[in-house]
Formats: sequence, structure tokens, C-alpha cells
Amino acid sequence: MISMRDAIEAVLSDFVERHTGVKPELKPSKKAHLASSSFLRGDADDAAALLSAHAKDCTLSGVPLLSRVTAESGWLLFFFTADAVDAFAATLPPVKEPDDSYFARRLWIMAHHNDAETPDDPALLDGFYAALMRAPDGEKRFLAAPKTYDGNERVALEQRLSRMAKILLWERRDPICNTPGSDTRPF
Repeated sequence: MISMRDAIEAVLSDFVERHTGVKPELKPSKKAHLASSSFLRGDADDAAALLSAHAKDCTLSGVPLLSRVTAESGWLLFFFTADAVDAFAATLPPVKEPDDSYFARRLWIMAHHNDAETPDDPALLDGFYAALMRAPDGEKRFLAAPKTYDGNERVALEQRLSRMAKILLWERRDPICNTPGSDTRPF
């Protein structure tokens, strides 16, 4: 089973190359879910407009992956949908109880809440995709996003993060077992 991170990178790379002729170098970003500096010497504004016009063609697990593409200082900035999280989470087998790291234990708790659609909250999506793409502060950003809400709103939001938590737990499984064709991997 391919990881969501690898699937996003493959789908997005193919999409950008197909529409621009340039194979992007994708990197985590504090300003977007992923970014590409491949257009520093080209026209990032034109590329962003072209990719935005065809964004519906970039799909993951049968649903649109891209919500928008922008350009800033020669960088392409990619923003993803909450629908992609829901669709990908539906493909995952159950995960085993994680190690004792604080982040993994918080994910384990979140993963056992009721299965609900992923909230379309920009801060939450930023934190999720930062953690997924292994941005240096990704775990912190994901855990901090619900803290912008107070009391009952925060509890209600955290109880809707089951699918995000399952994906992040799946991504954290033991990389030594990362063999092609393997459907399950232990922690």
C-alpha cells in the first residue's frame, strides 16, 4: 500500500509535468501544503494559472486533490482538499497501537473517535499536510490547529479528526518494512 505522501507527490508531479513540461521539485512549505521552486527561472504566475484551470484533473483516490495553486516569488504553492483525506483514509487497513511518542499517542486517541468527514478548516489542513509531508514543525502545527478553538468547539473538532489521525499513523509505520507490494507494515 502506497503512503498518502508518496501518492500525492506522484500524482502532483505527473500533473504538473503533463501541463507545464517541467518535472517539479516538491518541498514542504510554511505557506502552502507543498511548494515547488522549479519555476524560479520561469514564469510561475502563468504556470499557476494554467494548473489552476486544470486543477479538477488532479485527483487522488478518485477525488480532486488540488483546491488551488498560487505563485509567489517564483514558487508554485499547492493547496490540497479535505476530500482527498477522506477518500484516502477509506483505503487504509486498521493500524496497530503506536509507540509511546506524544504525537503518536495523540493520533491514536484521535483515530478512535467517530468516523466523520474531515473538517474543511484551513489551519487544520495546513497542519495535517505539514505533518504528512514531514515539514520540520508539521507535528506541532497539526496539534496546535484545534487549539485556536475554545472549549466545546475544540472538543467537537478534535472528535472529527479520526481520518487524518489514521493517515498520519499509517505514514508513521516502520519504514524498514517499506517493500513494494506489501499491503501491511508493522509499527
